[in-house]
Amino acid sequence: MKVTNKSNSYTYGIIILSISAAMLLTLAFPPLNFFPVAFIALFPLNIIIYKADKIRYYVLSSFLFVIVFFGYLLVWVAAFMLKETEAAVSFLALFTILFLLTLLFYFPAMIVSGYLSKAFPNIRFLIVPAVFTVMEYMRNVGYLGFPWGIIGYSQWNFIPFIQIADTIGVLGISFLIYLSNAVITHYLILYVEKSESVKNNKKISNKKIFIPAIATAAVFFIVLIYGFIKVNYVEAKRVSMPKTKMALIQKSFDPNIPWNSIYTGEPYKRNSPGIQGLAERFLLKSEKFQSEEKPDGYTQNSTISVKRICKLATDAALSKPSLIVYPESVTMDSYNYYLSRYEEMFRYGMASNSTYPAIYNTYLLYSTIRDTQTHHLLGTTIIEENTNKNAYNPYKYYNGIAFINEQGNIVDDYKKIKLVPGGEAYPFQNNKFLLNTFPFKNIIALIYEQFDKAGASRWEIGDKISVFEHPNGYRFSGIICYESAFGDFVRQFAYYGAETIAVITEDAWSYSDNSLLQHFYMSVFRAIENRRDIVHNGNSGVTGHISSSGKVISTLPFWKPDYMIANVALNDNITIYTRFGEWFVVLCFIGIIALFIIKLSNVIKNIYKKIKDKIYNQIKKTKLKNNKKDIKYTIDNEKHIYDINKKEENTQSIFDQSTSEIYNTLNEIIEEDEKNNK
Repeated sequence: MKVTNKSNSYTYGIIILSISAAMLLTLAFPPLNFFPVAFIALFPLNIIIYKADKIRYYVLSSFLFVIVFFGYLLVWVAAFMLKETEAAVSFLALFTILFLLTLLFYFPAMIVSGYLSKAFPNIRFLIVPAVFTVMEYMRNVGYLGFPWGIIGYSQWNFIPFIQIADTIGVLGISFLIYLSNAVITHYLILYVEKSESVKNNKKISNKKIFIPAIATAAVFFIVLIYGFIKVNYVEAKRVSMPKTKMALIQKSFDPNIPWNSIYTGEPYKRNSPGIQGLAERFLLKSEKFQSEEKPDGYTQNSTISVKRICKLATDAALSKPSLIVYPESVTMDSYNYYLSRYEEMFRYGMASNSTYPAIYNTYLLYSTIRDTQTHHLLGTTIIEENTNKNAYNPYKYYNGIAFINEQGNIVDDYKKIKLVPGGEAYPFQNNKFLLNTFPFKNIIALIYEQFDKAGASRWEIGDKISVFEHPNGYRFSGIICYESAFGDFVRQFAYYGAETIAVITEDAWSYSDNSLLQHFYMSVFRAIENRRDIVHNGNSGVTGHISSSGKVISTLPFWKPDYMIANVALNDNITIYTRFGEWFVVLCFIGIIALFIIKLSNVIKNIYKKIKDKIYNQIKKTKLKNNKKDIKYTIDNEKHIYDINKKEENTQSIFDQSTSEIYNTLNEIIEEDEKNNK
């Protein structure tokens, strides 16, 4: 009974510690943004890592931490599917993401760091940050790459501290936060162990006990000194850098309203009853959008949207920017497709009365671009002919960016490379073997059917890093939405010559301020990592300008049509991070592998020693048996001689006594040896 109660209390402790860590960490992220909490938030989780002795405790802890922290952070993900499916399916999709985060990342990280921490307790405060930093990097890799919730992003407004990101990236910032938590936990456990040793009259060595604290304090001091110096240096240097004006257009049009339906001016509503309706009212807050246009009963949403951006672009052009930047998918009517077919009609105004909305909308954009007499960076669908004659669809569709000159012609384009899993790309969509092999093709078909029902899309994947050449003499790149979350990906644009970067996004479908902010703060790190000014342009926010020191220079209000002018500094210098990428993560990985090798070599040595001792004992035992046989032979021989002498002489001689003594002595040796063996 006592054992059961002890086990239950231990489980309750795991639950309390895991939930406490998750709740503390949420305070460091939007909307509260209380960044100092992140440096202590994970000490309850580290206690479990250091002390838990059963796998089930790691399973329970990692699951609870992910459910609470990421469930809060990513609740807006359910809104993506809720507009197309039932609430149960939407929240099941969110739960699937949380389950995968637990299974693939947080549970393995806890079990590995726990194992190594117990094997090397003196350096456990380094093991935990190294393992979790590598784990966060793995969250950036592959089809399921999803970097939201990386702990380094919690420090977006601690500007001096994050300047070191130009060397170690956001994952290096994560390492420092994990280090702070690990060192605090290290000393908490040492204090408890010391208290217990005093009660039990045991001594604990205090030798070198302060080295972790001193080393950590020194690292943080150096990082902060570097940060303060770097901020002032970068901002001072920006003053003398060449600059260019860019206009950012925030159209703030609800993307959940069907593009080709008649404009009503009403916010998007499903008006479902029961639990479904409750979920929709909780997540689909479409009333945030502000519509000024009056419905006429026949104009489509697409035309209203395009007219809105044309008006904003015309107003912004009065400031004479060198480039006007639009959000992601600002028009769903492919600019390149309709321009290639109707350019002559557009040039002579013959499409001004077209009754086909896609042609008319593209004509409006074309005319506006020519009227503004400047270059434009347009988020649009790119359609190309499929060269594969056996393909089911004769066209390829890309989520892309068109770089357009003042004549309305496309100079260059960029096709999105990193697609949102499930939202823009389906699993295995380029794997011909699985798609054509039984039973995989049947299983995949079933998965795709569910994605289709949820309103997901299947875009083609781009294959080229594009750096655009502006006639004003500078080079720049545009990246699309989800891509800005991947530091090791974005750095390639700077490495190949981009002097500034435009991030165009469409986060408005979530109806969530937190979603907009979480995405925007990632761009703060991309600016520091590459020392590039970044313009971040969202459909309904966040639209803003970030300097190369990570300072947010200006932003527009959310959920309101507007534009802003950004005076963007141009820089072509390469940082350590831009050149070498995630070198710091590689260092952490090498350290982990080295510890496993050391542990493995120790295990092999112990096994070798045990085998050696066993063989030695076996040899010794064999020799002992042989000695026993020799002793018994001697005893028998002596006894035989004694008996013969007895028969020959009836009287006792002086030698009889000696023989008897030898016999007794040998008997004593045998008895003593048998006792020892027992």
